[in-house]
Amino acid sequence: MKKTLYILIYLIGVSSIAQNFDNISNTGMLIFTKAKTPDEYTGSPYVEDEFTQGKIVDVDKNRSQTAYLKFNAIEDVVEIKLNKDDEKVHILPKLKNLKYDMGDYNYIIDNYRVKGGGNLEGYFLEYFYEDNIRFLAFPEGKLTPATTTETGYQKPKPANLRIDYTYYIQRDLGPLEEVKLKNRDFKEIFADEDLIQSYIKKNKIKTESDVVLMLKYYINNN
Repeated sequence: MKKTLYILIYLIGVSSIAQNFDNISNTGMLIFTKAKTPDEYTGSPYVEDEFTQGKIVDVDKNRSQTAYLKFNAIEDVVEIKLNKDDEKVHILPKLKNLKYDMGDYNYIIDNYRVKGGGNLEGYFLEYFYEDNIRFLAFPEGKLTPATTTETGYQKPKPANLRIDYTYYIQRDLGPLEEVKLKNRDFKEIFADEDLIQSYIKKNKIKTESDVVLMLKYYINNN
């Protein structure tokens, strides 16, 4: 089982970040996780298959640090390595001013109102944010507990882990509206936007990148 260091860091400057990563916090600040990843399991708790190069960004200070990142949806934490071959895995506090730039999407942590009632809090994959339109996914880790007792019907099985993704559109800082990656959902949400309606008639929405292309088209031609 890997050893995870819980650390406290404020991005004072790019040159000092690497040094600060190895300063273990003595403040008593806790990193709250949704659940603990089992030692043995099938499936995966991770969005990324392996540690992927990205950037840790302090959005308040407009500073960043290159690192290798992987998101654990069971624990709701971003795991960090300063170098790809580093044996140490780091975890930063859950701060709103820190985002993790993965290239095609960002990891952001926030608390949003959801249309229909309730709130949703935790890490989100932010695929698009421009002109007060945001396209997000909420990755929810699902854990099926291990079975340890053998019966005449089944043998013991390790825990199974998977990730369910729920997609949302946010407009003008309003509540999140759930969407599926289907034309009809976006046709309904953007019923008042002729550009979107015209785009959907000619293009299929099946993936996150399809949604991003549609929203970019809308912003560039609106």
